[in-house]
Amino acid sequence: MEELIATVPEKDIASYLREAMVCYGAAAYRGCIVLTHIALFEGLRQKLLALAPVNTVAKAVSAVIEPLAASQKVFELPLIHQMKGAGIITQLEADILEQLNKQRNKAAHPSGHFVTAEEARFVFSEAIQKFLSQPIRQTSVAVSGIIAKIAGPNFFPSAMMPDLNAVTLQETQTLDPAGMPQLVVKLVEVLEGTDPVASRNAGLFLLSLASRRNPSTCATLVKGFLDPKAANNVHAQNISMLITADPSLLLTLSPATRMRVEALLLKNANDVGIGVPFTELRNPAHVLASAISVLGEAFLIANYRLFVDWVMGKVPYSPEFVRALKTSPTLLKSLTEQFLERASHSQWDTSNPFAAALPALDSALAEVLSDEDAFRMVAAVVRGADWNGFGPMELANGKFASMPAVKAKALAFVTANPTAAQTAIASFGLSFVLPSFMANYF
Repeated sequence: MEELIATVPEKDIASYLREAMVCYGAAAYRGCIVLTHIALFEGLRQKLLALAPVNTVAKAVSAVIEPLAASQKVFELPLIHQMKGAGIITQLEADILEQLNKQRNKAAHPSGHFVTAEEARFVFSEAIQKFLSQPIRQTSVAVSGIIAKIAGPNFFPSAMMPDLNAVTLQETQTLDPAGMPQLVVKLVEVLEGTDPVASRNAGLFLLSLASRRNPSTCATLVKGFLDPKAANNVHAQNISMLITADPSLLLTLSPATRMRVEALLLKNANDVGIGVPFTELRNPAHVLASAISVLGEAFLIANYRLFVDWVMGKVPYSPEFVRALKTSPTLLKSLTEQFLERASHSQWDTSNPFAAALPALDSALAEVLSDEDAFRMVAAVVRGADWNGFGPMELANGKFASMPAVKAKALAFVTANPTAAQTAIASFGLSFVLPSFMANYF
């Protein structure tokens, strides 16, 4: 009982409970139940009064109850009914409160009811564990509290995902899971509002919720945001970022929503391009990479082919994107062939930018390419140098020193299969025999 009292944060309520515990120790079980009852309903009143200044629902309930309490009238049942009607407690919680109230009435009035130690312990523990040790966990109060603060410019002091998650975890700590749909609906309303700060914060809040990758939250985001709002182009970037945060959002979409979401992914892709840093969740290559890591390439190709083709057609020079395709043989083959084409291209405005990107891609390419494809990459760059592209020429003349990982894999291929290496050289239109090629570039 002492341990239970320690879980109650309000000191005056804990004082009532200590008196109840003293009664229990003296075998005054009726007194224990009556004092616990006082602590329980006084505690609920205090929780509502603390919320009333910032929450209209709690304020409305308090406005009904406080006059009753001030005039020493019975307020317990009205309090239960008001809290249940306002959505502050569930039907089950209301039933428990009514049962505890009945047990107090039987114990405190001439009823012929004999109170046992077990009954006193039950009332004591239920009151504390279910109510007094807990913040008000419900829908409208917690949701209203979040929405009331979300326009604050310092609501999210940082836009880093760990920091966003820390804020949203604290804000939803007292939110019953049943309140998540209402929260999402309210956040979307703010997102579409005219206050730019509140709209930004609502978008970040939704993004943090998605990053939890919780199946029930995912379903709520689909029902509360994607389904009703995917018809509006204005949400292209927000929805794309949500999918990066939780690709499983794509799994349960209806056919109509799926088509709309793909259109939004393409709109965001065209608006953003691939020039923004890959780390940004709106980067279309990041969207695709994240989705592949969770859903696999077969799902994306089958259901979002237009978006996949758009990203692959842009050939992102990103190590993170290259690594994301490691277990995606179809897309990796496509990207590899496009890389080889660009490396060996006769047009300098194609081969030079790719050659400039290659050193940064070296480690990632070495992770995903076979030894043969690593050698083909080297041969493709040599072919680009033959066209006098200054970027490929710099790599080739430096004997690929800035690409040590790919070079090592290429050398392993030559050692293991010199005949295939000679064939690869010839496939790029190079006239080298293998010994001469190795002497020049290795």
